[in-house]
Amino acid sequence: INRFRFNVAPKYPIRTWTTASRFTGTNYLPTASQYAVKDLDTNEFVINFDDTYTQLSSDSKGNYFDIYMDGLEPERYYKILVKTNINGSVMVLDDNYYFKVVNEL
Repeated sequence: INRFRFNVAPKYPIRTWTTASRFTGTNYLPTASQYAVKDLDTNEFVINFDDTYTQLSSDSKGNYFDIYMDGLEPERYYKILVKTNINGSVMVLDDNYYFKVVNEL
């Protein structure tokens, strides 16, 4: 089981004058945000967006989700996509997050 965490920051933060860093706090995606996992060899979704089973979780450190790696093909690359609703528009965020399942001996 692996846990994937997301660091979320506003793209265009409001300008303020301060002596402390603005990016030390924790930001969160909306509660209805979902993730999907795509196999890069076949270009098919291994885990598709789902309202119930692929919602992002959150704790005091930020948003995250857990994946059981036993269900994925070893020695393949996978891509993570995030679907969220921001200001009434549905966005699929593809920031080229890749990972590889390694076959351990």
